[in-house]
Amino acid sequence: MKISLLQPYIERGDIINNAIHIQALINQAEGDLLVLPEYGLTRSLTLANSPDPFVWAEKCAREKAEFKIPAGKFLMINSLVMFADGLRNCCELIPTSDHYCKLFPDETEQKAGILPGVESKVFSLGGKRFSVLICFDLANISNIPIPKLDFLLFIFHFTPQNIVHVMEEVQAASRSLNLPILVSSLVSDYNHGHSAYVDQNLVIALGGQAGILEVNLE
Repeated sequence: MKISLLQPYIERGDIINNAIHIQALINQAEGDLLVLPEYGLTRSLTLANSPDPFVWAEKCAREKAEFKIPAGKFLMINSLVMFADGLRNCCELIPTSDHYCKLFPDETEQKAGILPGVESKVFSLGGKRFSVLICFDLANISNIPIPKLDFLLFIFHFTPQNIVHVMEEVQAASRSLNLPILVSSLVSDYNHGHSAYVDQNLVIALGGQAGILEVNLE
């Protein structure tokens, strides 16, 4: 199974233009599973000058419906998603209806009214079983049931301030679970990429530029 970690350069809130850049990466990717970072269409919410998250969710829904996914491939995309009871930070596996919502929203998300997910999720694809952790889920991994898996996806956005600490957490989780962890991050005005394949003490990272990290899992 080949996994493509798509690391787009995006501009905060420019959803239509960001979708164009993401589609270009989708077209180039060789993987069976294509993975986008947290808030890949928008960049994350902030305490200052925060947008209306409901508007973001509506615009993201329109752009996601327009993505062209090559036959036989799957796209894991993260965005704000409106459910019957409210907004959640959610990873959706397109073109299926499978999804996973962030169990531990951060402070900014909570203040914006974003709800926590209700359960963890195991995805099955290409004979592999995997789960997803989104941002603060990693710090709360001891509270999340992790069944027998082939790998984990960690959907995040690194900054110069948090990269060392969070990558140490990723490596510790990989050693503890004896699982490879594939990290998806973005390049934008305040975030700087470093999507990575982490297998205990082995780390292979894309770095701080837009591009694709291709990973083959036996």
